[in-house]
Amino acid sequence: MIVAIIPAYNEELTIGSVCGQVAQYVDRVIIIDDGSIDRTSQEIIDQHNSKFCLLRHQINLGKGAALRTGYEAAKRLGAEIVVLLDADGQHLPEYVPYIIDELKNKDKQAVFCFRKKEKKMPVVRVLGNFLINKTASVLFKIDLRDMLCGFRAFKMEVMPYIIWRDSGYFVEIEMALRFKSKNFSYSEIEIPTIYNNRFKGVTSVDGLKLLLQMIIWRIKL
Repeated sequence: MIVAIIPAYNEELTIGSVCGQVAQYVDRVIIIDDGSIDRTSQEIIDQHNSKFCLLRHQINLGKGAALRTGYEAAKRLGAEIVVLLDADGQHLPEYVPYIIDELKNKDKQAVFCFRKKEKKMPVVRVLGNFLINKTASVLFKIDLRDMLCGFRAFKMEVMPYIIWRDSGYFVEIEMALRFKSKNFSYSEIEIPTIYNNRFKGVTSVDGLKLLLQMIIWRIKL
């Protein structure tokens, strides 16, 4: 069984379209409404899609916490492959089949997506991503091209070894570092760069906190 896990927080404008498209390529779609105060959940309910599994946090716990909830649900469903992507439209659902094909036919245990470098990318984001990727390379000898991209997939067999503790936006980094520490096999797929909300996600301050956290992980992992 192939299951998509989509965390969402106040994504009423895009959640319905994203989940509807993803459902074409997977067996089940788990949506975790992480304490939204808009119509995020209602947009899912209104579709009456039998592939949807809607879970809700009463309060906003963070992306990492939402993904943990999604993972536990996927485990109960008997998932063999989990595909993780965001609800805001930055990750195009039509790439899901390519990711699944990469996992199955090339016998990989994970597929990580990386965003194509384009001139329209905010300079702060480009520099921040470069610094984070470079730091990870130096500290952990990991050569992923886009550590912060949340569009990725794993075979369920490896998930118990990479369970993350971070509840927020650092989850992508921690997940990748734990994966790397086990020397699992992986490949990468390039995807388009789409920014629907330039103020959303990891800020410059968050980036500095992340660099400090990576040093702590280097000691602990």
